[in-house]
Amino acid sequence: MQSAPKRAHEEMSLLVLNDHNAWYYPSQGLSSDDEDLAVSIVGGNWGNKMKKSSRWVRKGKMASWGPGMDDWEAEDRARKRIKCLLPERRSPSPPCLPHMRSPSPPLLAPYPPPIGQHFSFASFVMDKSVTHSFRSSLLDELEYATNSLIEGEAVMRRALGRLWQVISEDPDKQLDEERVIPKQEEQEDIEDEEDEQERRMARAPDLTPTAHKLFLVSYADNGPPVIDPSQFSSPEMQQDSLEKSLATLRELQDDGREYVERLQEIREGLGDTRAQRNIIWEMVREKAVKELQDAAFSVAMD
Repeated sequence: MQSAPKRAHEEMSLLVLNDHNAWYYPSQGLSSDDEDLAVSIVGGNWGNKMKKSSRWVRKGKMASWGPGMDDWEAEDRARKRIKCLLPERRSPSPPCLPHMRSPSPPLLAPYPPPIGQHFSFASFVMDKSVTHSFRSSLLDELEYATNSLIEGEAVMRRALGRLWQVISEDPDKQLDEERVIPKQEEQEDIEDEEDEQERRMARAPDLTPTAHKLFLVSYADNGPPVIDPSQFSSPEMQQDSLEKSLATLRELQDDGREYVERLQEIREGLGDTRAQRNIIWEMVREKAVKELQDAAFSVAMD
């Protein structure tokens, strides 16, 4: 065996070849979980300097030392003491509903089960509960209620349509049509360029939205009102409030349209269900009548 000083000298001679960050900081680029090293109380890390996880072989070396190591250990001990003082964690109890008696009753249908089974179409038709189910006016009432809701939405749809029509009409255009333009005599003098530019600006179309012309209040010199100022005195606040209101009305119109579409789908489903129910009832009645005729014919033959 080689002596310990000689092995240490050989290891020191290899430091120049291994002078990389990965050698000084084995956590960078190396995985300490790949291989396990046996803990040796006698030798410690002696002879394992060049192997992976050599820093963690000794017992108690579970974390690298640093300036905050003592504080971390103190906090860890404090956490352990607090955990010992806390009661043991119980499993969560099932939810308790105060309005239900314990134990809860079994799930049953709200209506009583049928007393007997029908082995013929005649007995099936004679049963009052079956007749009530197939001849009930519930589907007709539901369809009537659906039609009433659709008609109620039509009133709001017409009102919103009239509102958009009024907003789309330009009030300045109507005033221009009503205004009588007097006849102008030809001027012999040549006007200057500024007058020509003013006339061009006057002939240019006004691109201001019609809703702003109808609902926004304009003041002289773009200033606030002198008398009775309100919270909508600022033009920016007026425009913001107007845009939010119009957006809310458009959302209401879209919701109403979707609501009517769903009601129409429900009405169609009710119509299909009623048609199928009537077909089944007519078929059962025909078979019941045929059974009664066959029974009467057999009695007459006997």
